[in-house]
Amino acid sequence: MGSMLKYVICVGAIAGSFLITPAFAVGLTESDFNYLTGLDVQSDGLLIRGLSPKEQSRLHVLINDLVTAKDPIARAKDVSDALAEFKKHQEWEVENPGKLWDDPKRQIPN
Repeated sequence: MGSMLKYVICVGAIAGSFLITPAFAVGLTESDFNYLTGLDVQSDGLLIRGLSPKEQSRLHVLINDLVTAKDPIARAKDVSDALAEFKKHQEWEVENPGKLWDDPKRQIPN
């Protein structure tokens, strides 16, 4: 009886992880790339290829934002602003080799 309970719990945990993981591991979808192509953003360009998973997720959310679904101009502005910000991040990382723009800054002790 004890091993059967462990088995059921294990299977449930695995099934649960498969159900939950896709919601948090969203990158850019094919429809996201189609939207970006409409904004003249190359899906295989340096900017898009250089996005971190966190930036990809943020971009996906902006492209699919229900608040701007009926306002394509506002959506395009939000996406363009985010892409400009991501480009600045990438430029900063080129200027500061070995560092990431979002790394916590170290406090210098007094």
